[in-house]
Amino acid sequence: EKPATRTLLRTHQTKTTSFMEPGPSILNMAEAMLENDEYKTSHTSLEELVDDEEDNNDNETKGDQGDENNNQTKPATRKDDTVNRRDNADGGKRSEGRSVVIQEPPKRRKVSPPFTPKEIVDALNSSMSMEERLGSIYKAISAFDHDDKELHNREIQAGADIALVKMLAFLEFKTGFRRPPIKVNLDAITKEISLTCQALEMVYRASSESVEVSFNRVGTDLMQIIVILIDEEVKARMQKFTQDSSPASAASAPLPSTGFSSDDQKDGDEEDGGQRSVTPPPYENAWGVGDWDRDLMLRKASKILGHFARVGQATRDIAHFPGLLGSILNLINMRPYDAVPWEARLSCLWTIANLACNTDNMMMMICCPGLVNSLVNVGFRQVEPMEPIERTMEVLRARSIASRAILNLSWPPENKILLSENPALVSMLSQLAVKRSPPYSRSKTMQDILAQTRRYAVSGLRNLAAAPRRSKIALCEHGNGRLLDTLTDVALNEDNEAIVELAFAAIHNLAIHDTAEIMVGKPDLVLALKNHLLSEGPEDESTKPKSHASSTLLVLERSITPEMPSYDNLRELLDAVNPTDTMADLSSSKSDNSETAKEIVEV
Repeated sequence: EKPATRTLLRTHQTKTTSFMEPGPSILNMAEAMLENDEYKTSHTSLEELVDDEEDNNDNETKGDQGDENNNQTKPATRKDDTVNRRDNADGGKRSEGRSVVIQEPPKRRKVSPPFTPKEIVDALNSSMSMEERLGSIYKAISAFDHDDKELHNREIQAGADIALVKMLAFLEFKTGFRRPPIKVNLDAITKEISLTCQALEMVYRASSESVEVSFNRVGTDLMQIIVILIDEEVKARMQKFTQDSSPASAASAPLPSTGFSSDDQKDGDEEDGGQRSVTPPPYENAWGVGDWDRDLMLRKASKILGHFARVGQATRDIAHFPGLLGSILNLINMRPYDAVPWEARLSCLWTIANLACNTDNMMMMICCPGLVNSLVNVGFRQVEPMEPIERTMEVLRARSIASRAILNLSWPPENKILLSENPALVSMLSQLAVKRSPPYSRSKTMQDILAQTRRYAVSGLRNLAAAPRRSKIALCEHGNGRLLDTLTDVALNEDNEAIVELAFAAIHNLAIHDTAEIMVGKPDLVLALKNHLLSEGPEDESTKPKSHASSTLLVLERSITPEMPSYDNLRELLDAVNPTDTMADLSSSKSDNSETAKEIVEV
């Protein structure tokens, strides 16, 4: 085994990048999701680092400093050399009565790659034989495997991305030959492609500005290669399933599309609204369909797309690239779930959610065949008992990303109407809005993911509730008032005040003259309004839940007359709440009673 090969086997240090919510982004979560029970985060202050070191007893120092740490817990009985060394380490200043000296931790060592970026680029550009190519790729992996953004920026400045894309294009060109000598070495070429994708993904851990520079010069060519790699690999795995299935099912099983075509709209039936979802026949076990190299290729190729999706200026070009959305949707819809790496599925979902942040993409993406249905299917995934922790975390994180994607797609008025008329989507958001119990009750990470999912789901319902009058009526009548029951449950039982505010905003958006009788007919909803109005203290300009509840009460008071059967429920609420406090809000409430504060979730 070559030394360069052994370098690949090193344990990668997990990094975290900024995300719109606490916790790491999917790009890094796809590498090492919850090796422990919590996300790995970097220390932000010296005090935090010291606290961690004291709690975990995990200090690693050199030389004499290690002896000091072993003796710090013992009271000083005499002034020997050990005490002198500890005094010197503390700058000669010790407080009286202190037996433990907290020393400043050593500074983090600067990353020192074994090769410079220029040396790597020269090696990649000058390699031709398979041995030379593998040697240069291994050098690139060993040099680029770090989390220093500044160094990755320099790698892009040196042209490492260009050299690796050229290498990838050459390897993809070689796979086009179907002569026997080349066909025999197809597995070896696949290995080179997967390693090249791995090195390229490492380079794109740079800042968004540097990734944008790289996208402008190699983005089009690289996305074309990635679309081909993902599409052909998914198609090959689906064919594997159909071959192992019965002849009848193999003949009737559909193959995934490579992108958009004029026949996509015709393939959908009336039940799913013209949207097609590729779902192969069930298979008992997916292990053995792909090997390590092919799985690595899918993981890194999909993650490169996620890196590109971090660039705001590039999201429109990515979303409109021919065949790209179709390919990643086929990967997401692949069944069984073990057929593709879970990291690749999460990266594709994350890419879709970020592409949906661009207003130029929202209308196009909602009309993309199968996209909304794919997100709904992901949102309905359930955590099965006795599943491994990786599968459980995949399901939880996938549902969170799917709800975020729907939230981003729900901002345009046209999309509000289309999404509110999808009963499966409304049911999915209603289900996610009340999931509060994690599979592992003591896991803070799972609790945070569920809270994040509930926030996205209730925010999406708030946006859909701001649709026109006909859609508001349909939402209130959905499932015999199930949506109103869900919002009431959130208002009464949710601990997160931000989510409670979103729930009252959604109720406020639904409150119009035509829906007032339905809402007053829900005793629990009236109770939620009553409790909230009575429990709130003096209203501050920065607090909104009370204003939402009081504005809703005004609409109900104007719409419900004494001769209506549900007037008694409203009368009880009005008797408990002084109506004069709510009349002051009448002039400030909008004519359409809609909450339209726009906060697009974007990286």
